Amino acid sequence: MAFRNKSVVDKGFTNIKSKVRTLDLMVSRGGSSVEDFRKHLKNLYETVEQLEDVVEREASPLRNG
Repeated sequence: MAFRNKSVVDKGFTNIKSKVRTLDLMVSRGGSSVEDFRKHLKNLYETVEQLEDVVEREASPLRNG
């Protein structure tokens, strides 16, 4: 499947990687509150959902004609 907005998908994956790295650092260094961790985790889930929407739109038969 060829994406018309490949840069949007690439940026989404880059954001996800960055957010996972942030969560990893929060856990490994300690000192972060549970609330902060959950806030970052929720933000990560939202990013994944946005990327899913982009992929679904690109894969839609109506989009491709």
